[in-house]
Amino acid sequence: MRAFLAVALAPHANDRFRQPSPAALACLTDTFDVGFDGVDVAIDRTEVTATGWTAFAGTEEFDRFGESGFTVRLSRLLRTREADLSTSDLAAMMLRPSSLVQLLPPFAAAHRSEDGVLRVATDWLGYRQLYWWQGHGVVAVSTSARALAVLSGAGLDRAGLGAQAMIGWQIGDRTPFAGVRAMPPASIATLQDGAIRIDWYADPFDQTRPVPSLDAAVDEMAAILSTSLSVYLEAHPEAVLQLTGGHDSRILLGAVPEKQRRGLRALTLGEDTSPDVMIAAKLSERYGLRHQVLHLDDVADPTPEEAHRLALRAARALECQASPMALGPLLGVEARLAQGHRLSGLGGEVARGFYYAGQPVGAETSAKLVDRLAHWRIFANEAVEEAALDPDFRAEALTETLGTLTEIFEPGDWLRATDAFYLYHRMHRWSGAHGTVAAVRRDAVNPMFDHRFIELALAVAPGDKRESLLLGRLMNRLDPELARIPLDTGLTPARLGVRDLSTRVAIATVTARQVARKVRQRLAHGRRAQFGAASFADLVLSHWRTDPSACAALYDQPVLRRDWLDGLLAGTHSAEATTVAYLVNLLALPQPASAK
Repeated sequence: MRAFLAVALAPHANDRFRQPSPAALACLTDTFDVGFDGVDVAIDRTEVTATGWTAFAGTEEFDRFGESGFTVRLSRLLRTREADLSTSDLAAMMLRPSSLVQLLPPFAAAHRSEDGVLRVATDWLGYRQLYWWQGHGVVAVSTSARALAVLSGAGLDRAGLGAQAMIGWQIGDRTPFAGVRAMPPASIATLQDGAIRIDWYADPFDQTRPVPSLDAAVDEMAAILSTSLSVYLEAHPEAVLQLTGGHDSRILLGAVPEKQRRGLRALTLGEDTSPDVMIAAKLSERYGLRHQVLHLDDVADPTPEEAHRLALRAARALECQASPMALGPLLGVEARLAQGHRLSGLGGEVARGFYYAGQPVGAETSAKLVDRLAHWRIFANEAVEEAALDPDFRAEALTETLGTLTEIFEPGDWLRATDAFYLYHRMHRWSGAHGTVAAVRRDAVNPMFDHRFIELALAVAPGDKRESLLLGRLMNRLDPELARIPLDTGLTPARLGVRDLSTRVAIATVTARQVARKVRQRLAHGRRAQFGAASFADLVLSHWRTDPSACAALYDQPVLRRDWLDGLLAGTHSAEATTVAYLVNLLALPQPASAK
């Protein structure tokens, strides 16, 4: 099932909620296009009763409908560490939710049993994004936050818009829409009689438990990955490994048994001279992989008008909660690829603590440390340029977002608090927004999202994760030869896995370069745009300058400075890709039903 919306009503609910809303339903289908998705998704089923209604878009062959209930998968993937599951297996698991923790993210599903009760579940990380809204005598859950915003007619959430302006994505359970919330990780929502009950089927990881030894953790993590990759490739030998020059995809390759490497398909996005492509090409030649390189310039550049339309589609696909400048170029590239089964490694950042750099060891969480991390790293890459924002709105956004971050960071050990933030907020809300787009288009498999693997990564002492000690040791445990080949940083995993003097000197040299770049970025108030985002943003901006009516709605947004918009369209100044991303998201925001 590609998209879904369910409404449950109490007897006293307003009559306007009793029938499907065409405007809300349109939000379920407007992110799909036959040219980019291979299918033309439409509303292909609605069910209306006295106690509510459901709407389905893009029904798949694995969805199950009966006379008195249904079970639909809201992501393509349905897999444990050892095997693919069927939808019939899922129906039973929804009634004993603790078993859902076995499923690899991204996963989500909806199930209505014979008693008429509707249950909707997210994966343990909440990686496949779902949303809910509660009104007077009415509750709704959907794959689309925009659909719920239109249904509710409640308008925009100024705090959510502010957080996105400061960070580039959402934190906590907020969205840009008033009253619309993201479902939490490891949650199952029960809808009945206009009310919702959200239960958790797995507790957050307890980082106060005894710390395992580094070697014990490495042994178990290696076994998890080796088992997962071996049985997965036996079932899906046509799967494609997304291979870069970095550590995470290298670990996945190292976990693939040697006999299954030869002939394995590998995919890298980038230019031929990029470190990612050059390193992936050498690895592919060495181990007999079938390597494919995708260049953005292999796809004909869209016209400025086409780029504008594609940016809006990307913004809607992301539910206006992440960068369409990052997704837009990829939509054109992915249109040339069979979606199928795709292997990627994303959980490694929790295991390597890249965000530990410059953070004090042994410190307790404090507002001062949160403020410093926010300005140094969280606000650094995707924030909107200060000049574009109304000064009062920006001041309010800065204060409220810092306040929210201070509430979010857990008390106790500061480095462990950063682990929790990057897993349950950055991974859940930022990476998950993009991962959700992929989740309904292909079987996106990430063995590092295994619940036990992440539990071990978090349990290891921060000092054993710092500067990739844990991942270096893990890579060496999986494949010592592969561990001796340099990464894109120039360091080798084998060297990272030990702590001798030469390793410390090498790490310090690389870290100094990274810190220097971060300092230059901060002094210049620069932002770090994703691959292809800058040129894509230039195309969108070119269209706006040629046809100002395409972005005229921005003048209705009180969060922006009108004089800055005037200068932007007149060519007096330009805008960074991160700012254009925010502007496109504002243009893609739906009008609530009450405003139509």
